This record gives sequence, C-alpha cells and structure tokens, in this order.
Amino acid sequence: MERYEIKVKSRTETGKGAARKLRRNGFIPGVAYGKSLESIPLVVNPEDIRNKVNENAIIDLEIEETEEADLKEEIVMIKDYQKDVINDKIIHVDFQQISMDEKINVDVPVNLVGTSVGVEEGGVLQQLLREIEVSALPDNVPEKLDLDISEMEVGDSLQIKDLEIKEDIEIVDSLEEVIVTVVTPTEEVEEEVELEEEFIEPEVIGEEELEEGEEVGEEAEAGEEEEVTEEEEEQNQYEQ
Repeated sequence: MERYEIKVKSRTETGKGAARKLRRNGFIPGVAYGKSLESIPLVVNPEDIRNKVNENAIIDLEIEETEEADLKEEIVMIKDYQKDVINDKIIHVDFQQISMDEKINVDVPVNLVGTSVGVEEGGVLQQLLREIEVSALPDNVPEKLDLDISEMEVGDSLQIKDLEIKEDIEIVDSLEEVIVTVVTPTEEVEEEVELEEEFIEPEVIGEEELEEGEEVGEEAEAGEEEEVTEEEEEQNQYEQ
C-alpha cells in the first residue's frame, strides 16, 4: 500500500454549526479513533485527502494539539468519508488507528488482465465481483488483485479461489464466489432473429411484385401481338 503524511489539527468545537463554519473556511471536520486511541475531533484540509479516499493507503497522521501545543502522531487509514450530494465535495472523514504488526481487513479491487477468447468469439463478459475482502498486515495489503481472463471461453467462469494470492494474505470472502463469467449474448441472438423475421417480409412482397410484373409482361406481349395483327391487316388491304 502507498504511505502518506498528513497534518491536521484537533478541535474543541463540535456540532453542525461548527462544521458549517469549518467548511466556509475551506476545511472539513474529521475524527480519529482506534483500539488505543480515544476519539479525537479534527480539522482537515480536504485537498490533503482528495486523492486518497478511494484507495487503501497507510497515513502517518500528525495531529496538532491546540491546547497542549504539541504534536501527536498516529498511524491510520481512511475508514469512511462523506460527500456533498450536490457538488460531490468531501464534507467529513474518519481515520481509524492501525498497528503495523496487526492484521487489518480491507477491500481490495480486482483487476482483470487480458482479453477473453470467448469475448473475441462474440461472448459477453460479466464481472460480478469488483472487490474482495482480505486480511493482512498493513504493509502486505496489495493495491489490487490481478486475474487473468485470457483463456476464458463462452460458458466459463472464474472464482475467488482462482486468484493467485500470496501466502501472507488471507481471503475473508468465500472462495466459491464467482468473480467473472463469459455468457452467450442472448440479446444479440434475439435481435438477429427479429432481423431475420423482418427480412422474410420483403421476400414475400418481392415475389408478389414479381408475379404482378409477370402478369403485366404477359398483357404487354398480348398487346404487341394485337398491334402486329392490325398492321398485317392494313398491309393486306393495301396490297389488295
């Protein structure tokens, strides 16, 4: 996992009014807590965590104690955060204390590697599981779990047990859970059937048109025969 340093300040004022005041001044409220750490309300610069809330990262949190005028250092991870539903800005963050020699449970994203043979043949790839919960020491938590899908054919599926996991990482989720599968494109088949049905109609209409055309052709030939007969009669009369 990546490791960062962030400086924050403790705060004594709490409540909605204090939180709104912080946000107006460009900061957000936060809190740090843990097994051996009593809950500490914090003042946090949102820019310091903006690119860190969506990843598993170890954070060396430097807390400035305003009352005692000293610094408190804690190793934490971002446990939770909240965003404004309108502007998508971070409005609150929770830091959880961790120990570097104790395992933690975290969700790790699954990264699909390669292009499925079945997809190249027209199958549809469906990823059913995008994150997997693992237990490991903070330094051993991977940024992602790679899964090779290049040999998957239509009808194949891969489960958590198909992942290549290091011995120092324990999977918390069931090993039988399906991560990804390649299915038959049923919707595309239905569309093809509809197109075939639509294609039959013009053929019938074309045959009808052709039959009508043949009838018209026969009438034209009959007309031509009648014209030739009249000309022959006139010629015979002239010769007489």
